[in-house]
Amino acid sequence: MRGVKPTEGIINVADYIAHVENIGTETEDWQPAFQAAIEAACREIRPIYVPAGEYRIRKAIEILPVKEPRNVLEHNELHIFGDGKYHSIISQQVPEENGINWTGPAYENSCNFGHLSHISITGNAVNGDSIGLNIKWHNYFAMDYVYVQGFKCGVYAEGWSSRFVNSTIRRCGGTGIYAGGVGTFNDCIIRDCNFNGEAIAFYMPNRGFGNRIEGCCFEVCSKAAIYLGGTMELGEYPFSVESFTINNCYFEKDGYNTGVEGEAFKKVPLPPVKGPVSTIHLDHGCAQITIHDCNFFRSWAADRKPGEYKLAEYPLISVAYCRTGHIYDNVLNGAIELRATCETPEGTDPLVSALVVENNRFRDVTDPLVEEAPGLIEQAISQHSVFRMIPRITCQGSPVGQVRPQCLGDEILDTENNTWYKAVGPQNTDWVPLN
Repeated sequence: MRGVKPTEGIINVADYIAHVENIGTETEDWQPAFQAAIEAACREIRPIYVPAGEYRIRKAIEILPVKEPRNVLEHNELHIFGDGKYHSIISQQVPEENGINWTGPAYENSCNFGHLSHISITGNAVNGDSIGLNIKWHNYFAMDYVYVQGFKCGVYAEGWSSRFVNSTIRRCGGTGIYAGGVGTFNDCIIRDCNFNGEAIAFYMPNRGFGNRIEGCCFEVCSKAAIYLGGTMELGEYPFSVESFTINNCYFEKDGYNTGVEGEAFKKVPLPPVKGPVSTIHLDHGCAQITIHDCNFFRSWAADRKPGEYKLAEYPLISVAYCRTGHIYDNVLNGAIELRATCETPEGTDPLVSALVVENNRFRDVTDPLVEEAPGLIEQAISQHSVFRMIPRITCQGSPVGQVRPQCLGDEILDTENNTWYKAVGPQNTDWVPLN
């Protein structure tokens, strides 16, 4: 392990090397050194610096509130930072152990204002059930330039006004960020992050208000990139997820339900996937959901032959329950689907009302709006929903070779010859006259 000279005003983990257990052996454990550094940082109200290198741990690093703080900041605003998310690496060696527990024993004694930056947390949860960063009961948390990999759950989060930015969560077999505990997840932002190889990248089945996912990339997430709603029991709070915005994101090969592809992912165990499969899924108790300016791309069909242009068949956005939503200005090469079933224990009937779907561009899609059971679209329209899917447009002269279809089934009027054309394929040559 490379040491760094002590820096004034900063707690250097490398200075606590005397606390490392079994140093230089296969069972080396830096966790006691981290605990000693954390104790000093909380006592002296100083940040913790983790120099470049790999720090193997065999127990979770525990960051708990001081029982009797001298002032409000003594256990708050603790900052742990490294030399870069691919340089300073905390490596959990035990599959069943979490990486970092940064949480209080209960919400009444929660942590606040924690800051983790420029560091990696890696695990080995092939056969375990562990969390990379556990920030249950933590408000105003900031995660910046952090890399999390190899846990069953990358980040378990509850609390208010947290920020997750410029970070990467990869190959966490269950969920990337799970915001589904008994507490709330309110006024949180996930921005400019990358998710890759999870079953569900962001999963929030319970209560949350005023959250945003912006500018993120979601790839090869087998059940869904984003799954909102589904398990909260009706009662005092009729909506589990409300005022949620997803914008300027990129989705590729999410919700394909076949397990991850390629040699690099063979060691990643994905659990059996049940229920709806889609890139973004809105389930029970969603209200005021906005999805705009995103790009969605499906994977190739499993039975595709070399050179054949054939995409997998699954919806990119599926809606089982949503009141007052707006889906607009997106690019999709898959359908938007209304679901007939919700993933709720009580079996609540689906309800789609006041949902507006408009100004989306569809490519390589026969039917951009589909329904799992007959009558769902009609029912949604009767509940004040609006679907502007395939507008009839005009052009001067034949569209053949000139206009690329917005989706299969597009119709366009050649105003010079008063002839309607219909798109039967995705290319600008795939127009056939209708009259």
